[in-house]
Amino acid sequence: MNNVKQTAIFVSLTMFFQITFGQTEMLKSNAKEIEAAEIKMFESITKVDRKEYLKNYVTDDYFSINADGTTQTKDQVAADTISPKLFSAVTYKFFDKKIKVYDKVGIVTGRVQAFMKDTMVVEFLYTAAFVKQDEKWMFANWQGTISKNSPPPPPMPKG
Repeated sequence: MNNVKQTAIFVSLTMFFQITFGQTEMLKSNAKEIEAAEIKMFESITKVDRKEYLKNYVTDDYFSINADGTTQTKDQVAADTISPKLFSAVTYKFFDKKIKVYDKVGIVTGRVQAFMKDTMVVEFLYTAAFVKQDEKWMFANWQGTISKNSPPPPPMPKG
């Protein structure tokens, strides 16, 4: 009887560790995929022609709350021709990035400093949400907040 209990405990622990290790590896893999999706998103916002990115990597119900207090839907982002020109003149430094994965939802939070030449023009905190649809991570939501340490940002051009 003692051997049966020991065997049952051993099998239970073995299964527990295999399941836990498997989930941990899957979460790490998903986190890497989400990080790659985030990099693609930041690269794409600087492009004037973002149609391919918007069509293939942004959800139809995308919604953004921007650091300047404005909001945008996917259609509004597609129609915006001024922001990509402004964003392409800026370089970014990323800090404090954290990635959380919940099944088919990935949430990235972090802090970014934006520079024009060697001058920091703004620092913002952000949350970017991604959802897995048809086996790829799609950009679904954005929220940016000017950091308390940021210099006053330059005004956004109107157009």
